[in-house]
Amino acid sequence: MKWLKKIFDPLIAFIGIQIIWILVVVFWILWFVARHKELRELARRYHSDLSGPGFNWAVLTVGLVLLVLILAGIYIIFIYWRRQTKLYREQKDVISQVTHELKSPLASIQLHLETIRLRKPAPDKLERFLDTMLADTDRLNNLISNLLMAAKLEQRRRRAQYPVIDFSAFVAASMEAKRAKLPEGGNLNLQIEPELRLAADVEEMQTALRNLYENAVLYSPGAPDIRVELKRTGRHCQLTFQDRGMGIDAADLKQVFTMFYRVRQPGENIRGTGLGLHIVKSVIEEHGGKVRVESEGRGKGCTFIITLPLAA
Repeated sequence: MKWLKKIFDPLIAFIGIQIIWILVVVFWILWFVARHKELRELARRYHSDLSGPGFNWAVLTVGLVLLVLILAGIYIIFIYWRRQTKLYREQKDVISQVTHELKSPLASIQLHLETIRLRKPAPDKLERFLDTMLADTDRLNNLISNLLMAAKLEQRRRRAQYPVIDFSAFVAASMEAKRAKLPEGGNLNLQIEPELRLAADVEEMQTALRNLYENAVLYSPGAPDIRVELKRTGRHCQLTFQDRGMGIDAADLKQVFTMFYRVRQPGENIRGTGLGLHIVKSVIEEHGGKVRVESEGRGKGCTFIITLPLAA
């Protein structure tokens, strides 16, 4: 059955169709020329007026045009076939990744609960168990929030009206809440210009900031060093997230905001679903802003620069 799968591979099928099409064109021209000669010979033999002034290029051209149209249709089908195959592979990868992301914290919580029931650990150990289970619960909550937010943003057809908030205080409070969750030795440096106000959806913006923070932590080997800066630039504000983590290759810079796209390197096993940065981009654009990422390459960290319009 393996040979059958190879025959129906999109690339092999397309190459086979090209060969068949070339053969058809060659045989069509040879057949047409032979038949044209026979018809002219018959015309000369039985009635000299039936023989035309020359070779009938119109009929040959029409035949070739029809063959080209058939080839164009096959090519379009091939493009959509490849696209559908790619989407199918991505869907399988996403389902596998999301399933893994859901099962890992659930398995951890179940294991700790069973240990508590069977062994009745000491108070200090029980406290550590509870901290771990709360962290796993928070991880599950964040994953579900990302899935729901991605679906919400995909289904939205027009931009909503948002209330005006003190964005400076909002960013400062959000990041200060994350400071306590930094891995041991981690550093979070905040440079927030005060009283910058803009129209924003609190839940969506909170999700975007959380994903930027988690991205910086996940892709920072060892203790993360994160710098968050918010400043005014004319009628806009600029929010900068900078880390000194793994960095991003130039080939991946344009794709990191694509839904379900993940930067993968051999030997790396970093959890995630590929939704975080897509949500960030979608939220920022919903608020009339722009986001871009800069990186000098692998091992040199990356910087996310967000521009948002200030409230009048």
